[in-house]
Amino acid sequence: MSRKRFQRTGLAIAIIALGLAACSPRVAIHGNMVDIETLAAIEPGESDKGRVLALLGSPSTESQFGQETWMYIARRTEQTAFFAEDVLDQRVIYIAFDQNGIVDSIGRLNKEDGKRIEYVGRETQTAGQRISFLQQLFGNIGRFNQDGAFSSQ
Repeated sequence: MSRKRFQRTGLAIAIIALGLAACSPRVAIHGNMVDIETLAAIEPGESDKGRVLALLGSPSTESQFGQETWMYIARRTEQTAFFAEDVLDQRVIYIAFDQNGIVDSIGRLNKEDGKRIEYVGRETQTAGQRISFLQQLFGNIGRFNQDGAFSSQ
């Protein structure tokens, strides 16, 4: 095999390898993925908010109504090239506190516990006329005061 042909073959293999590497999936973790062993150290009826905060850090969100609940939300996703993200794992750990700030209960929600929200594609009609882009662009040509001041009309 000639040296020139060997170089072209090597270049082709490098380009193919680079192309395949670019298409490898990218895995990302969003949020606070709570460690199960750390969560086991929190005991309902005994641990307080300070202990939970020291072990797990600040929550992703807190309840606004009813019993005070802290939620630790995490999602592990995978995306290949320009395709949409796929959710591999979704985890919500919730910790409910009683009125004294002591852990009342601990629970876990998975991806299967969530509900899919369907978006509605309708438009809300508004009063007035619909004008095109060109009408918007050229609509104000020639609308000015003779003395150069802006009009309030």
